[in-house]
Amino acid sequence: MLLGLDVGGTFTDAVIIDAHRVVATAKRRTTKDNLMNGIGEALDAVLEGYDTSNIEQVTLSTTVVTNTIVEAKEQVVDLYVITGPGRNVDDIFPVEPIYLQGYTDHRGIVVECTPADAVRGIANMVQARSGTDLAAVSAKFGVRNPQEELSITEELKNTYHTISNGSLLSGSLNFPRRTISAYFNSAVTPVFTVFKKNVEDALSARNILAPLHILKADGGSLPMEHMVSRPVETAFTGPAATVLGLSAHGVIGNKHTVALDIGGTTTDISLWKHGKPLMTKNGVSIREYPSAVRSFAVTSVGIGGESVIRLKNGNLTVGPERVGPSVALGGVEPTLGDALIVLGHANYGDFNLASRALQDLADAIQATLQSKNVNTSNNQLTLIKTASDVARLIVEKALQTIQHGINEVVKVENKRPIYVVADIVNPDVFVPEHIVVVGGTAPNLGPSIGEYLELPVTIPENAAVANAIGAALALSTIELTIHVDTKRRLLVIPELGIKQQNCTLKRAEQVVERAKEVLSEEALRLGLDTAQEIEVINIEDFPVVEGWQSMERLITVKVQLAAGVKHYVE
Repeated sequence: MLLGLDVGGTFTDAVIIDAHRVVATAKRRTTKDNLMNGIGEALDAVLEGYDTSNIEQVTLSTTVVTNTIVEAKEQVVDLYVITGPGRNVDDIFPVEPIYLQGYTDHRGIVVECTPADAVRGIANMVQARSGTDLAAVSAKFGVRNPQEELSITEELKNTYHTISNGSLLSGSLNFPRRTISAYFNSAVTPVFTVFKKNVEDALSARNILAPLHILKADGGSLPMEHMVSRPVETAFTGPAATVLGLSAHGVIGNKHTVALDIGGTTTDISLWKHGKPLMTKNGVSIREYPSAVRSFAVTSVGIGGESVIRLKNGNLTVGPERVGPSVALGGVEPTLGDALIVLGHANYGDFNLASRALQDLADAIQATLQSKNVNTSNNQLTLIKTASDVARLIVEKALQTIQHGINEVVKVENKRPIYVVADIVNPDVFVPEHIVVVGGTAPNLGPSIGEYLELPVTIPENAAVANAIGAALALSTIELTIHVDTKRRLLVIPELGIKQQNCTLKRAEQVVERAKEVLSEEALRLGLDTAQEIEVINIEDFPVVEGWQSMERLITVKVQLAAGVKHYVE
């Protein structure tokens, strides 16, 4: 049996999957002040009647890192950078960086470095001022040779408890993105460490001894113990769980599909081409800062089942704020969910409470219109008399917001730069042909979305807990980069901090094979499925021209254990 947990902004969902079937589900409110309360309630509900010794693996997706970042509650981090010659970077990081002398050139040659005693002296002064025990280190071209970063990290160990390295988090060439990843990785480590212990304690208290995995933003999962050193990759796992949940249901097909995950607070929008979800090109943005964290291309709009409804300056608004449950469930302000209940699209809570709240809103609208301060010409509100009138207008406004969000996401996708000649000859313009809706509000609002957009809509079984299903079935995914300089006979694997001299590899296909071998060895070390497919993400093969001849090459290969789900659910 597989146990999946999804800690969302509004609800915490849990599922048990056995022999390709969802055999138990639970949905409980997320307790933001103490996440473990909601997680414990969901666990207790889904485990009732089941022998926990039969659970083979627990996988969860969580908002804990995302919320810490979004709410700007991360810890203070001292950021050390080695930039070498080039542009000033003062304005592109969340904090003012500490510059260290030295640099590594584009071939991975360390041209200059800061003496060890100087690093220790600078660190002592900086840390005395900041008072933090968190640091991050990032060097330009560190992925071509991690020597500088690793040497500086070694000197900082007596000053800081947690130190993140840009090159260990990403093997891609993009110094600013790697630096952002390293900074936020250290910044969220304390909250992630506490969360990890709490989850482990909760599972132990229920006699669940199965391996614990956590979802990453790219849709893969890894053992929780391994993720302690790279918690930034667990940010934005909610959208990843959505994508995996959709994959697990096998409902996407090969059409241009828009997938919607309608939760209590937001609606996540993802686009699918030829059965595959679109990914961010270089990495997800953390707040306004572009990082190297690979992620699905998912956009959120502020509409959910508990989006609050308010009358402001003669206008009726729906969302983006959420203040609590629907009135039908004991809340104090009417929501989109109340409107769906009044229209008969949803069947939960107290219908009379929802109807009374919307009728009160209708009466307030009429009172407002009768005042001389509101222009009633061409105002939809003039037609509002009953609770049903209000409900219909609320749903229409919600659908307009969702449609606008879809239009913007599609527009951005169709404006992406084209890099391949084949895409110029045969452009694949995204035109929505199909809608798939999951999330707690999917059964209630999904049919209306299909009618409004005039597109076929699919709402899979167990749509309300699709994210937890996706988490439970996520394949383990790790990514490695190998860079080879054939002239210098140098091989570098930045994510592992490996630098090897006397490398004999000369051709790209040889580097690919070596990359697959190393990835398999790392997967074995982590206890992952070594039989899983390895896919080549990227190959770069550049000639080194010297004396009018091209005799040597710079070769970079990036590979990963293929992301996806273990199997479909029936």
